[in-house]
Order: sequence, then structure tokens, then C-alpha cells
Amino acid sequence: MKLQKIIEKHWYIKPCLLLNIILITPAILFFIISKIRFYLYKFNILKSYKLPVPVVIIGNISVGGVGKTPLTKMLALELTAHGKKVGIILRGYKSKNKNPCVVYASSNSLEVGDEALIYATNGLKVAIGANRYQAGLKLLETYPGLDLILADDGLQHYKLQRNFEIAVVDATRLFKNTFVLPMGPLRETLSRLSMVDAVVSNRQSTSKIFKKYTAKIYTQKITLDKIYNPLTKQTVMAEYFNNKPITAMAAMGNPNKFFNLLHQSGIWPKQQLVYPDHYHYKFEDIPQNCLVLVTEKDYTKLAGFNNPNIYVVLVKTSLNSNDLVKHISQIAQ
Repeated sequence: MKLQKIIEKHWYIKPCLLLNIILITPAILFFIISKIRFYLYKFNILKSYKLPVPVVIIGNISVGGVGKTPLTKMLALELTAHGKKVGIILRGYKSKNKNPCVVYASSNSLEVGDEALIYATNGLKVAIGANRYQAGLKLLETYPGLDLILADDGLQHYKLQRNFEIAVVDATRLFKNTFVLPMGPLRETLSRLSMVDAVVSNRQSTSKIFKKYTAKIYTQKITLDKIYNPLTKQTVMAEYFNNKPITAMAAMGNPNKFFNLLHQSGIWPKQQLVYPDHYHYKFEDIPQNCLVLVTEKDYTKLAGFNNPNIYVVLVKTSLNSNDLVKHISQIAQ
């Protein structure tokens, strides 16, 4: 965790000359290998696979949380409301399943991963697998009438052919030193953004980087929807927590996004606890004698403790234009 903070400080806040010297060689190797791999797939030297229904990739070119999950969830629900039969595939990060499998609301997050369980508990059709093509086949085998598949992450998973690509960008942090891993936070160089069909930013930005892509940029706004207690079935608003002892917990790529959302909603926890992304909570991690606020993602790993003091903060996502949903809907026709 300490090493992660040092690296992130180097990427986003204050570059360290010593780290640049140490990391430049592996960064050059990463750049060369990733470019070679990209062109091997582009020119069909490495084989890619096409699913029998259109595929929309929702990914990013940087590491860490950028808001893919709320966007994917929103698009799936919007497309469903428009009469499209939508499925979702994803890797199922840190899941114990070695083979592709379908995820249900009753699944265990240890077995299928947290993001997959979020989708399933929202009534969406989901499958996981390191091989996204095989995961798509498994999903279609179970739900043969699907019109479209959304792939959460996988922008760099070139083994799966795609009909539409969306790159999600965290405009609060952007790409900072703009180097590829491990010298910087990028999985691919910034030029990759010119190849995608749409860029979704989590807020408006005046950065010069975005000026190259203004024709296809959308702004995603994530706001607090409601706060829900899964055990008592109680739904409350932010005012409920006034003058109450509160702890906020988050295990995600960019926990400050969650804490800032609480602050913007008028909720100021006494303490804010941060854990590594995809962390599997233990009983002793849950604070006592206070109310605990967590994300929907975190609760997939906290539900088994049956703690009535835990409240889930649910968010809603909106785009500044309906065009993106219309474009994707047309692909599914």
C-alpha cells in the first residue's frame, strides 16, 4: 500500500528523478511490447474472435478507477429501457473461477468479482472470463436472444473483436506525466484516444488533450441517488446522517471520488478508511459504534457480515447528450 502511494505520487503529483531513472527501462520495454501486440492484432497476425452479436467496449487507457462501472450500468439499463436485450461481459477481477461462467444475483463476490455482482444484482445478464470471447459465448449460450454485449474493460483485450469503443477518462487526474507503465499510469499512449469511437469524461475539462477529441467527447455526471440499508431495507437521504458518528470506507482505484461525493452531498464522515482496490474485507475491518458508508462495489464483499450499521451509497449517472445511447442502440439493430 505504501509503495502504491509512492508510485501514484510520482505519476500524479510530484515526479521523482530517481524513480524515473529506475522505471524508464521497463517503461520502454512495456511501450515496445504493447505496440507490437497492437499491430499484430491489427494486421491479423494474432487471431481475434468475433461474437455473433455486436460488442461495445467500455475501457480506459490508464490504470485506476475512472468510472467505467457506473457508465456501463447506466448504458445497460438505458438500452434495456429502449427495448434492447443487453448482456455484459468482464474479466471478473480476482474471482476464483478459472473458466467462463454466468453471474447471478445470488453469486458470491469471492467467486465472481465485485463489479460482476453489481450488474447481476441490478437485474442485468452477466458473464465473466479472462477470455472475453469465451465469456461472451457462455453468456449467449445462456441468453441466446441478446441484441448486444457491453464489455466492461477490455480496451486492450484485442483478442475480442469490437463494433464500438468507448474510452472513459478521469478528468480530475487525467494522465499527468503521460508515460506508460510503470513510469506513468498509461496502459497505452494518448494517441489511442484518437482511435476510439467516443471518449467519456467524468467532468468537463479545459485540458488541451481533450481539444483533439471534441467531436466525440461526452461528459458523465455521477451524483448521489440515495443511501440504502440492505438489512433494514431503509432508504435515507444525506440529511439523515447529520450529527451522527460516521465512517466512510472505500476499496477502489480512486477512493477520493467517493469521499468527495459524500462531501458534495453534505456528509462529512469522522474518519475515511482506504483499502486496496478489490480488497476483501475482514470482520475486524468494520468500525464499531458508528454508521458506516460504503459504495455498492464495497458492499458486495461486506454483505456476508450482516451488519445493520452499514449503509450503501447508490449513485446515478447521466450524460450531457443522449447521442451515445442512440448510437449504441443503432448498432444493436
